[in-house]
Amino acid sequence: MSTTIGEYIKRDHDDFRLMFERLWNSSTSEGALRKEIYPFLVNRIISHHVAEEATIFPVMEKNAELLPITLVLIEEHRGMAMLARDLSELPYEDQLWRPRIFPFYDVISAHWAREEADVFPHAPFYFTEQDLIDAGTKFEKVLRQEWKIKGVHGGVPRVMYRR
Repeated sequence: MSTTIGEYIKRDHDDFRLMFERLWNSSTSEGALRKEIYPFLVNRIISHHVAEEATIFPVMEKNAELLPITLVLIEEHRGMAMLARDLSELPYEDQLWRPRIFPFYDVISAHWAREEADVFPHAPFYFTEQDLIDAGTKFEKVLRQEWKIKGVHGGVPRVMYRR
């Protein structure tokens, strides 16, 4: 069975949730851990956004009914990039680092909810199963290219497996 774009996107969201959870449970004494996970997470998220904007979003924009939600999703990508950049400028040991990750998580969490609850469950009304599979194939290709450029991989960083 082939994988649809929605399934690829959900898989990434699940990886991101694990990394965010580890980061917001971190302390100021875990700056090295934050330094290893956070850039990896941000590069995975940026890769994910590039893949969405290169594959499914252009198709969605062509549908008048989907254009408004597509534009919202693109603007959320922009907002997340700003929040990610802001947090990356703060030293990992800073006492404000952990509180500052919450607004980033709030925006991305709302974005995931929009995609997972409002967009992809309704995708079969707008696209054929084959369209969604083809978009998934393209998404995975773009994603792997972006991972190679950014030096990341699927899943979570190895430091997450350490105790």
